[in-house]
Amino acid sequence: MSAINMDLDKRFNFDFKRKIIIGGETYNVIFNDAVDQSLLDLQLEVQDFYDQQTKNTEKFEEMTVAQRKAYLAGQQKRVVKDCEEMLDKVLGKKGAGKHIYDYYNQQSYALFETIRVLRETKEKLDGTAKQRERQKHEARVTEYTGRKKRVKTHAQSKKK
Repeated sequence: MSAINMDLDKRFNFDFKRKIIIGGETYNVIFNDAVDQSLLDLQLEVQDFYDQQTKNTEKFEEMTVAQRKAYLAGQQKRVVKDCEEMLDKVLGKKGAGKHIYDYYNQQSYALFETIRVLRETKEKLDGTAKQRERQKHEARVTEYTGRKKRVKTHAQSKKK
């Protein structure tokens, strides 16, 4: 019996390290599972923030206009602070999130977009993006095929 030697390092050629330039600063980021979880957690938190703002809750309806403004401002500050802290972890430098926020004239949108792009980069690197695109494609094909069958069935029933 002969032994089969395989060098999986050459075959896989994994490279999850990227140099990220944002806000005039350069960061070396390793897109590992911890980064992925941080990005996912924050993305869910931001989505939850927006969901809470669009729901009509009894508590919110009972508030005065001044109380609503204070509540929304507090929620916004909390989300921005969480984004800044998460970016500190992901980019590996304390104050990185605050720097990005300040660099882009204190626009929370800049933080949200940075997180979205980092998440997309992680998904491209680990193949999740391809898998998700394949699933979307299969869903479109299934929907199209189902629609085609329904139209055909409807046309046949009208002939009778």
